[in-house]
Amino acid sequence: MAQVEFACDTIFREQLPLHALFRRLAELGAFLGGADRTMTVFGRRITGRYQGKLMTVLEAADQGHPVLRGYYHTSYAKLYGKPDQAQHDRVLRAEVCINDPYHLGVKRGLEHLPTLLHRMADTAQRYLDLHADLLDSTVDTGHLARLAQPTWRGQRRIPGIRLHDDRVLRLLEVLLEPGGLVADWTTADLHAHVLARHHLTPQAYRPSQLRYDLWKLRAKLLVERVNATRRYRLTATGARLGILLVKLRFRLLGPLVTLAAQPRPRASRPASTVETAIRQLDTALDAVLSALAVRAA
Repeated sequence: MAQVEFACDTIFREQLPLHALFRRLAELGAFLGGADRTMTVFGRRITGRYQGKLMTVLEAADQGHPVLRGYYHTSYAKLYGKPDQAQHDRVLRAEVCINDPYHLGVKRGLEHLPTLLHRMADTAQRYLDLHADLLDSTVDTGHLARLAQPTWRGQRRIPGIRLHDDRVLRLLEVLLEPGGLVADWTTADLHAHVLARHHLTPQAYRPSQLRYDLWKLRAKLLVERVNATRRYRLTATGARLGILLVKLRFRLLGPLVTLAAQPRPRASRPASTVETAIRQLDTALDAVLSALAVRAA
């Protein structure tokens, strides 16, 4: 035996999750590749007598079809996206190419092919597991971006929902009150609750603005009208996404942005419990960015 190749394909139902996942894998794999990772993938020790390639490279990145490749001697393992039979990019392929069976501790005789294939399959699985550990989280598949994009109802264009859209998020916050999770609201009820909760005057938030904001929420299927009445209620999706959006905008992003833009001297006064937690989160975010190899220039 001379060169032997083994491929393991993971097929995705849609293209978008694979594109987002592989883009992140390529970034992290190129940054964090090294001898220890190569030893893990190939299951071989590297000593001072080692001579040969020992590197992780991202190839053809400028052509739109990058390939992440890790070398051990002249053999390598690589990861890339591959079109399926319908020419859709829905296949993530982990491929192991062995140019010398001795690189996996197997003799060259053809009778040792089953052993070699078994070790190559283990190598491909370790390569996938190593990259799964890099992610260890769900990747963004565009849900937040789709919320911000306009929605069309026939010829009518309905603007999207953005994190800086205070009016809509204030309305969502009111809809998420315990009463809204077990019952429905009339527009008059909603208007009164928004004014009371956020200390607004009727001129600052008019009923026509409320109806417009409800229109945007309905377009994104976060709110639904009860039959043909003027009563509204949150959908199941609206409850889940609404909680995330409201907490992210008012309770997380706001304090963190203020802390980043106007850091308060630590000795100015004793920090409250909330401020201490926010500072701990700020430190934790720095650690996350460092782990993801995203550092300040």
